Amino acid sequence: MRNLIASLLLLAALAGAAAADTFTFTPNPADLYDLDHHMVYTWRVSNVNLGGQTITGATLSIKNIRNWDSNPNMLFVHLLDTARRSGVRSFYDDNPGNVPVTDITDDFVNTRWHNGTDARGVSSTWLVPPGTADILLFATSFGTTPVDFVYSFTAAQIAALSAFIANGRNFALGFDPDCHYWNDGISLTLTTSPSAPVPEPGTLGLIGFALAALWAMVRRRAGQRGQTPITRFSSEARRGQISKASPTMP
Repeated sequence: MRNLIASLLLLAALAGAAAADTFTFTPNPADLYDLDHHMVYTWRVSNVNLGGQTITGATLSIKNIRNWDSNPNMLFVHLLDTARRSGVRSFYDDNPGNVPVTDITDDFVNTRWHNGTDARGVSSTWLVPPGTADILLFATSFGTTPVDFVYSFTAAQIAALSAFIANGRNFALGFDPDCHYWNDGISLTLTTSPSAPVPEPGTLGLIGFALAALWAMVRRRAGQRGQTPITRFSSEARRGQISKASPTMP
């Protein structure tokens, strides 16, 4: 009897459980053109479908990233509600003739190039529509030795990402490299869990079968003692309570 009840409890737990899932996104090109220091980039991920699941974790990975020289540098990365165009797009925030770049400015925050003209003096539309929600994920510098960089989103950033996806099924990342960062690829990985687990039909069938078997067993055992199933349960319950309440004699 106890084994059968334990099995029922296990089946019930399995019925409500579902494995966590992961979704990995990679830009094209994967290295974002080696994050050229003359450019600002947006990478918009469109038509995001998480199958009704909830995001529980997010990591941005950059493989073998290294600065091209030892000058001061900074990589600014932003989470955006959206960007003007899907996929990877770029914008000149420094004149191509400036080498090395010495201006370290986060151009997602500074609006100097948001008026329709880029650093070359050429008419060019800024990458992000005015009023777009924008959250700085991190700003960090790198040396000339390659490293595998992994950034884990905070709980607040995960909540913002979830809201951005709900607001149009897309989101974007903004990259402002204020130096030139060679790298071997960028990826974003989302970890999810079911928002409202639903038991599979097969599991429900097993639970129903087990319940029927339990009821049949109770009826059979009760009939052997001349009791109804309800009386049988009540008797066992009373004996269990008395047993637990009675002290152990020496």
